[in-house]
Amino acid sequence: MNTHDPRLLLDTLRNHLTQPEANVTFLFGAGTSCAVRVPVIADDTGQATPKMRSLIPNVAELTTVCVNEIRKLDLVDDLKKFGDAYDLIEKEIRPDNRDSNIEDILSCVRRKLSAVGVNDKLSGLNKAELSQLEKTIQSTIAKLVNPERSLYPDKLPHEEFVRWIARMPREQPVEIFTTNYDVLFETALEAERVPAFDGFVGCNRPFFCHESLIRPESAPAPGWTRLWKIHGSINWQLEKIAGRLRLIRTEPHNMGEMILPSQHKYDESRKQPYSALLDRFTKTLERDDSILIVCGYSFSDEHINAIIFDALEAKPRPNVIAIQYDDPTEGSALANRAARYLNLMVLGPTVSYLGGKRGTWKLGQLRNAKHIEEAFELDPLAEGEEQTGFGKLMLGDFAKFSAFLGALTGPK
Repeated sequence: MNTHDPRLLLDTLRNHLTQPEANVTFLFGAGTSCAVRVPVIADDTGQATPKMRSLIPNVAELTTVCVNEIRKLDLVDDLKKFGDAYDLIEKEIRPDNRDSNIEDILSCVRRKLSAVGVNDKLSGLNKAELSQLEKTIQSTIAKLVNPERSLYPDKLPHEEFVRWIARMPREQPVEIFTTNYDVLFETALEAERVPAFDGFVGCNRPFFCHESLIRPESAPAPGWTRLWKIHGSINWQLEKIAGRLRLIRTEPHNMGEMILPSQHKYDESRKQPYSALLDRFTKTLERDDSILIVCGYSFSDEHINAIIFDALEAKPRPNVIAIQYDDPTEGSALANRAARYLNLMVLGPTVSYLGGKRGTWKLGQLRNAKHIEEAFELDPLAEGEEQTGFGKLMLGDFAKFSAFLGALTGPK
């Protein structure tokens, strides 16, 4: 297998990220939230243990908890209709290349809600029961991604990422797209006093303004970071004003009505922000000088994937750098794309695709640079006094990626 020198890659990445004129866009997935680790509390003593857990569970864990809550609905009449409905829906929508998750289920439930007649049943549930299933799923997800602030660690890795934004001079705003529903990025932006814009305008009950995404004059100056929550947020809410629904931003809550894993067949009030944010994402990749850095995202959303891969197909630029927590599996859709598109880099902990070539990491010449120390861990058996050789790229852990960015801006 080929080898790739992480020093060359990290120096290139540093150069991209420190250019004032660079158009830098980020796409963050659930892995960025899972990177926030907190102590496990012992049930019998209430004391913290040496074990650590993610503050916000990953999608697989969300799915497990939601399925348990769905099956609890059957305890009322012991008919198992909700559990059976879940099993039928899961079998119906199960993807070919991965396990189905609760976001897939929620999207399907909403499609069925929009299609079911007053006297009809789908998957064994009538309209009222499908609505109850939807509310159970969305409220359970919202509760799990909205932990008590007292549970937050003293410092979020998101804060070091935001600190990098604040310290780097730039001519264009940093654009952050995220599929996460939580408010960790918002918390970090406020902690570091970095001005940010999320598409909502107003002073009392800020409302979603579609024009601010498509008309530059309707948005703040480039000094404001853009935060675009593609799949919705736990601090969004629908409010009826003069007989019309309006999307507003509120305090985080556990209703989950604006959790939007898919746009299919949603009512207009839900579909509009989702579509507008996807359009915005498309436009950022149409710029010839665009750099998209992906972290914590597993490439499981086909809508987002289509936008990225279509952009790579259309032009030799933009450059997409996909930082992965796990090594890309040979023969997978992402690996095949990386072998095909020279402007798609896929960076796993031990295996990468650079310039279309699959290879392992091997440090050729160690340079005393903080950003390399933060990002690359040498194998204990590395060769010679120069400590060169094989090792592990750690950027797939969002906490390590944030530390890498912090090293670019110097001491805190």
